[in-house]
Amino acid sequence: MQDGAVLKDEVLSLLNIKKDGIYVDATAGEGFFAEEILLNLNERGKLLLVDVDEMACMELTKKKIFQKPNVFVRNASYLQIPEILKKENFGKCNGILFDFGIGTYQLKSKRGFSFSDETCLDMRYSTKTKLTARDVVNNFSQDLLIKILKEFGEEFKAKKIVRAIISHRHKKPIESAKELADIISRVIPGTKRHPATKTFQALRIFVNRELENIENVFSFLSEILEHCGRAVFLSYHSLEDRIVKNKLKALLKTGEFKNLTKKPIKATRTQALLNPRARSIRIRAVEKI
Repeated sequence: MQDGAVLKDEVLSLLNIKKDGIYVDATAGEGFFAEEILLNLNERGKLLLVDVDEMACMELTKKKIFQKPNVFVRNASYLQIPEILKKENFGKCNGILFDFGIGTYQLKSKRGFSFSDETCLDMRYSTKTKLTARDVVNNFSQDLLIKILKEFGEEFKAKKIVRAIISHRHKKPIESAKELADIISRVIPGTKRHPATKTFQALRIFVNRELENIENVFSFLSEILEHCGRAVFLSYHSLEDRIVKNKLKALLKTGEFKNLTKKPIKATRTQALLNPRARSIRIRAVEKI
């Protein structure tokens, strides 16, 4: 979830950037971290920006800083990075950054990620994804909706929310994010956090297969990283961080990597006050040996 380069100094320190190295921002978004990485590279260094969101990539290519000859923007899933590196004759990279979850670009995209969006209830990062959040809330069974909210949103009020959704869709389809958020707000008391937060998280994760994709990242890290190459992971909720933690634990047992973060790096109180989205951040990193 990008909102500026969150914990920029910590991330750059972990990447340990070599001026003439090859680096990959696997979840480029609006390019906040990519800009910081690029500022630490010379003309021999290379930077690959990857994002599954077609519109985000179009915006990245318009930025003057990313029009340099040593910068490459590719619209693809981060699971395609090994084949991109091969196709572009990059060789192995010295560092790769994964900033998981939703970005500010998506929240501003009017695709149903924001509670106030009155346009379509979409929630897809890429138009290549067939299933939309609208399909899910209007067509899935009660039991399956409850399972999705519990599994991907850790929503303990899932049954109450789903009953309200089912009741509403019997009268008319749920068309917008605001409509869905309002339905949930009517049955769940408001707190500091919007009552639809966990439902939106669950739908977004399910539609984009986020957790499955995160799990698959670790199968190719050894293949793409150079000796002493580093991989840095930013997670924003327990579901993401649990996968990263467990997958890294398994990776360390192979003897190919060393741990750079015995405990996840978290935002300080000051950082969290300056940027509320940094509150839940967890940073983990490894180095290939």
